[in-house]
Amino acid sequence: MRIVFQLFLTFFNIGAFTLGGGYAMLEMIERAVVEKRKWIEKDEFWDMITIVQMLPGVFAVNTALYTGYKIKGIWGAIAACLGAIIPSIVIILLIAIFFLDYKTNPVVERIFRGIRPCVVALILSPSVKMFLNAKVNWKTAIFPIATVVLVYFFKVSPVYIILATIAGSLAFAFYSQNRLNKSRS
Repeated sequence: MRIVFQLFLTFFNIGAFTLGGGYAMLEMIERAVVEKRKWIEKDEFWDMITIVQMLPGVFAVNTALYTGYKIKGIWGAIAACLGAIIPSIVIILLIAIFFLDYKTNPVVERIFRGIRPCVVALILSPSVKMFLNAKVNWKTAIFPIATVVLVYFFKVSPVYIILATIAGSLAFAFYSQNRLNKSRS
C-alpha cells in the first residue's frame, strides 16, 4: 500500500507544479520515476512515451496510468491517475471561481504573456530529448522532416500521417519477417 501512496504523491506533485501540460511534465516524470524512484528503466520510459503519445486522451493521464499499472497493477494506475488529475481539477475550479473577475486586469495579462515563453521552453526541452532518444540518423530523419512539412505547409491532418505510419510500419515488419523466414529456409 505504501507504493500506491508514493505513486499518488509523485504524480500529485508533478500535476501540481507543472505548467504547460503533458510534454512539459515529461522532465519531471522522468526524474521521478526513472532517476529518483527507479521504477522504470530509461529505455522503457521512452518506449512508454512513444506508446502513450499514440493513445487517445490526455498525455499526462495516460503516462500516469501506464506507470502506475506497471508498478502496482490496477491500484497503482488509479493512484497515479488521481494524483495527476486532482491538482488540475482544483486549479481549474479556482480559476473558474476567481479568474473571471481578474481576466482583464493588465497585471494578470502581463503575467500570462510572461508565462508563455516558459511553457514553450518546458515543451521544447522534452521534445529535444525525445528526438535524441529516438536515435534518428540520416536515413530516418526524413520522417520527422516530412511530418513537419506535411502538417505545417500542406495542412495534412496528423491522423492521416499516423495511419500511414502504422500501415508503413506493419508492411515493413511483414516484409522483414518474410525475408527472415526465406533466409532460414
